[in-house]
Amino acid sequence: MIPTQHSDKTSKMAIVVNHLEQLNEYDHTEPHRHDYYEFFYFFEGGGSHFIDFIEFPIHGNSVHIIGPGQVHQMNRALDSEGYVVLFTLESMDHPKEIESFLFEHSLLASDELSPVYRFTESIKKELREKVKNIYNRCKSDSSLDRLKLVNDLQFLFICCMDNKALDPTGINTIYFQFRKLLKTNFKTLKKVKEYADALNISDRSLNEIVKKQTGKTASEIIYQQVIMEAKRFLRTGMNIKEVAYSLNFDDPAHFSKFFKSQTGLAPLDFQNNT
Repeated sequence: MIPTQHSDKTSKMAIVVNHLEQLNEYDHTEPHRHDYYEFFYFFEGGGSHFIDFIEFPIHGNSVHIIGPGQVHQMNRALDSEGYVVLFTLESMDHPKEIESFLFEHSLLASDELSPVYRFTESIKKELREKVKNIYNRCKSDSSLDRLKLVNDLQFLFICCMDNKALDPTGINTIYFQFRKLLKTNFKTLKKVKEYADALNISDRSLNEIVKKQTGKTASEIIYQQVIMEAKRFLRTGMNIKEVAYSLNFDDPAHFSKFFKSQTGLAPLDFQNNT
């Protein structure tokens, strides 16, 4: 199984901030996932960050957002520097726009919603001050400092939204509900009709909504989710039989045929090529 890291600190303290000044436990040689969010801000760049099998260079004055369940692997350069904030949605009373923005990062693939945000020099000083304030205030027991910390963190989220002109209310409500259902049920529900019934709409209506939002059919999005999880399992050495049964396929041969039809590679070839 893919290592899923849990943090006692996030459950006890809600928000944890660490300074990435030198290579440490955040620089893993193996891919892993978390059950909480990670918000990286890099002062100085260098190295790369693999997020769900896509490589993103680490640039100075940039943000990387990792949602719960995403697989990532950090390969920072020795002279890179930054901070990482660990948190859960439950740890902060976010406005619904920010909560929606963050939740999208846990729902959507990295090639559908980029987890990387790069900023211009004009805002560099302000961002650095906010991040350093968050780090310092995280050590305080003051209720006022806690409020300031959350306010500064929300400012950073809004900067990311503004950076890509993301409108958190622009995503179709039904499509968003579909993706939430898919994230929870993709192992057992693999037919468009099953999701359409759960949403009390017709297959055709669901397909039209998904097509308008993504340019893909609902079936393609369902298969994309299944393939992503299969890759996550295969990437960490899980054998084909284990992956097939974990994803509720009838037998490994059926899974292998499905995987190759979607990726052009047999599962073993994918495993050996990563």
